[in-house]
Amino acid sequence: MQSNIPYRDCLIHIESFQLTRSSGWIPRFTLTRRDEVPSGRDRLDKVFPSKDEADEFALEDAMQWIDQKGSTV
Repeated sequence: MQSNIPYRDCLIHIESFQLTRSSGWIPRFTLTRRDEVPSGRDRLDKVFPSKDEADEFALEDAMQWIDQKGSTV
């Protein structure tokens, strides 16, 4: 999955990670808008067996967050 995805007036940066080599993948995203400090979140309550699955969840989570906040991040 591409790591920088434009959505509405934001840029979603996907950066899922593993705590250790043998652990699952934690979804993480950062949102940026012009002239604003980036914001984002780690979903420590969700763990996925692959990076692709974590990235997909992070993208969906970011889009929902943007939609809920009316694109005000």
